Amino acid sequence: MTRKVTQRAVRSRARSLATKAQRAARHALRRNATTALSWLGRAPVPERTRIFLAERLTRRPGPITVPIDDLLLGAQNARHFTAKQFAEQTGDLMWASTPVAAGPHAQLLRLAQARAGAELGDEEILKSSYGQMALACIQAQGRFFDAADADGVVRVARSFLRGEQRSDGAPRPVLVAPISGSRCYQVLDGHHRVARAAVRGDATVEVVVKWLPVTTPLQDLLTRMSWLDGERQLYQPLHAPELDESWPVVRRCTDRLEKMLGFLAERGLAVPQTETYLDVASCYGWFVRRMQDQGYVAEGIERDPLAPELGRAAYGLEPTLIHVGDCETLLAETDRTWDVVSCFSLLHHFVLGRGSVGHEDLLRLLDRVTGRVLFLDTGQEHEEWFRESLAGWDADSIRRTLLENTSFDEVVDLGPDLDAVPPHERNYGRRLFACVRSVQ
Repeated sequence: MTRKVTQRAVRSRARSLATKAQRAARHALRRNATTALSWLGRAPVPERTRIFLAERLTRRPGPITVPIDDLLLGAQNARHFTAKQFAEQTGDLMWASTPVAAGPHAQLLRLAQARAGAELGDEEILKSSYGQMALACIQAQGRFFDAADADGVVRVARSFLRGEQRSDGAPRPVLVAPISGSRCYQVLDGHHRVARAAVRGDATVEVVVKWLPVTTPLQDLLTRMSWLDGERQLYQPLHAPELDESWPVVRRCTDRLEKMLGFLAERGLAVPQTETYLDVASCYGWFVRRMQDQGYVAEGIERDPLAPELGRAAYGLEPTLIHVGDCETLLAETDRTWDVVSCFSLLHHFVLGRGSVGHEDLLRLLDRVTGRVLFLDTGQEHEEWFRESLAGWDADSIRRTLLENTSFDEVVDLGPDLDAVPPHERNYGRRLFACVRSVQ
């Protein structure tokens, strides 16, 4: 039997091949550069000549001028550690996604400026984000510049605040690497100079750019998320400068949140001081964070084990609030209920037979853990990629299925999402349903 190839499958395969080709090209470039540098390291040439040639191999010719806002934090003690290693050492996934202008170097300068001439105390320096960064470097790497203890950190910080230059007076360019798929650059050497320019009010700075691009820890984590299949897409809103250009937000989420909060307020069901909330298939944790902000005691269930780390870094969520595992297993095992439950873009996977239970069983599990209201949406037949596989699965059919397989008294159609925009104008537009149970 010949299997029918859909347009979606063709596009997905094409994207996958393109991604693999780009990776192969990058790896080839890195191999060639590594081979040349390895040969140079063994060649019988003077040290100064070796450094000169190494710089010519790894750096683009001549400086360029770039916006300061496009320069992101990189490694500290950069000759020995990468930004990824420093992020791992400090446990700060968002380190390399932070503009230098908003980083600890610039914050120390602004803290000193706010004193209107009064000198910062030693303890203030050590408690500042700059002091904490320097102490983290010492703990993980043994030093921060020439500092090996707290007194040394204070000495380095005061030298920076006084605007002192290198003792040998040698001019040194700000060295950066392009960040893959982004207009941004990662600073490899020159954080203090960039921070000083930013606080001074400069809009641009002159830099020397290395040939090979880098990725940030956030980009790497997103690429490893199980549902992405290597594509650059964001399933929930997530702000980071290096994502703005080539990581489109597929689901805006704010539209559904507004519908949820509006419905709860209209029905008089929202009592945030005592209400609990569970988001099933919580992805990055955006809804958990937003409902927390509304005063709910909020948690999530997500099968991807990387989700708690991303939720902590991106939204400040405690990792223990995201329960990792298959939702059907976790829901079956719990004896808890939550006042408000949401389940977005999951049910159709069970309709298509991708779960360990049927979609009716999933609905019964959701029903069992919901105290007052269940908010649910699902892929539907009108979407191009489900036109055949979900034929007949329309708003009326979904509403009827919800009533037949749960104990809710009422199922209200709150309208479609607003995600059916290019390049997905033929998909999404999924109806959001509110399933309400009367409270005795």
